[in-house]
Amino acid sequence: MNPLLVASLAAAGLMAGPGLRAVIARYAVPASVPHRCCAQLPSARGLALAATGRCPACGQHTGPPPLTVEVTTALLLGALAARVHPALVLAAACWLALCAVPLAFVDAAVRRLPDPLTAAAYAGTAVLLVLAAASGGHWPGMARAGLGGIALTGFYLALVLIYPAGMGMGDVKAAGSIGTLLAWQSWRLLITGGFTGFLLAAIYSVALLISGRATRRQQIPFGPFMITGAFLVILAGT
Repeated sequence: MNPLLVASLAAAGLMAGPGLRAVIARYAVPASVPHRCCAQLPSARGLALAATGRCPACGQHTGPPPLTVEVTTALLLGALAARVHPALVLAAACWLALCAVPLAFVDAAVRRLPDPLTAAAYAGTAVLLVLAAASGGHWPGMARAGLGGIALTGFYLALVLIYPAGMGMGDVKAAGSIGTLLAWQSWRLLITGGFTGFLLAAIYSVALLISGRATRRQQIPFGPFMITGAFLVILAGT
């Protein structure tokens, strides 16, 4: 482990957090709603400077509590720096993390995984892994990563077709980047990461039922659990 690299990426995550908050504010609304609060959405810079978590124009809350996004991003990037290598694979993991953090917060707020974020997550992750394969000659790993992304996407698509109320197409699209990064390491990591997401969602659902805060028919956003499960397995199994 390189302490300087860990500290540097943690600091980068902390600095990126306010910008990610602006992304969350932009997309944490139903797909049919263009903006969260004001008639004209404040600029990303304006929201990034709003450390209070409120819109600088109208004062309305723009997303999670102050520092929640920032600290989450810093901890995740720092942990990835300690566990993932070589450098280009780490870059791919960090790119996915920077896309996954707003995806998780948006899905938790409005049960939506926006296409621009899922597309950016897949494109950046795939490109950086291709560069990693080219620089190190790891083309078998890249082939497995590509197939893994397709396999996890296909699995989620089948679940949507069988039981549409269980998850949405946003989950299917997010599975592409997550499956690609998991499978880069091994098929075992892909299977374990996919299973862990369902396990976390099941534990959360049971806890809600026991506490009386939900009914059997109540739906929960699956994206945060899919993302959390994947990164837990990456950090534990790399």
